[in-house]
Amino acid sequence: MKWFRKYPLLLTLTVSGLLLSLAGLWKSQGGWQENAYDVRTAPFSALVFRDIHDKVSSTDIEPGDVAATEPPEGQELDPAAEEERKMTAGTGADGPDETETAAEKVYDFVQVDESYFDDAVFIGDSRTVGLFEYGGMEERATFYCKTSLTIWNVLEKPIVQLEGEKKPVSVEEALSRKQFGKVYLMVGINELGRGNITLFMEQYKKVMTRIRELQPDAILFVEGIMRVAGEKNAEDPIFNNTNINARNEQIALLADQKDVFYIDVNEAVCDEEGNLNAEYTFDQIHLKAAYYQVWKQFLMEHGVVRDA
Repeated sequence: MKWFRKYPLLLTLTVSGLLLSLAGLWKSQGGWQENAYDVRTAPFSALVFRDIHDKVSSTDIEPGDVAATEPPEGQELDPAAEEERKMTAGTGADGPDETETAAEKVYDFVQVDESYFDDAVFIGDSRTVGLFEYGGMEERATFYCKTSLTIWNVLEKPIVQLEGEKKPVSVEEALSRKQFGKVYLMVGINELGRGNITLFMEQYKKVMTRIRELQPDAILFVEGIMRVAGEKNAEDPIFNNTNINARNEQIALLADQKDVFYIDVNEAVCDEEGNLNAEYTFDQIHLKAAYYQVWKQFLMEHGVVRDA
């Protein structure tokens, strides 16, 4: 028996092989029962056999793994079960993943008609004043706008004359009294000479947040600042398109295509060089009366219709 001490591994393998043979014979006679051993008390040889018998442990299969849903060899699934297996394989135990839930859905721009603006309010400076005066929308949309309005005073300045009120109220007060379906905001040209982009955007976000609080169900359109014509762009160190574009890039980042949308009228009113079309403006900054129709047409091409 000295060779047992000299070759313990050989002894272990020999005994294990014998136990496996006996276990196989026992199983064939109906003596094996699934999960018969307690892993805490079973002998090592029995655990080795159990591991070989199971081959793929249920704890090694992730939910949705094809191996977990395949039928045993020689056994066919009925058609309904097979269809369910194909649908759930690789998608998790709860079935196919929804790639876009209602809360995550994004929307594309669509063509709309003028009635789309019946429940819209436009907030802005002198450019928006021009849209009110010459855009042909004054009978449909509501306008809270004023020359020289800025992101710093857009909510607080008393510029809205409400019916039955003796004195104008602020935009904030007006928005608290009436709910709209769409809110359009364009400010920024008057702020170019004040502060920097960081300060501008901090205030812009505060204004946008407050508007969302006052108009929780409205679609919010943040409008890119309209650029200036080429001559002014080349000569003015402050009111130029480099500064405007830098702010527009930051404003565009606020859009999520769900509740907040960025639209840029410069796509419709600028020339090939990216400057406000010289033919469209009388002072390098504001549109001529006839070209506010171009702005309105652009707005009608960029409507958003959300699911009911």
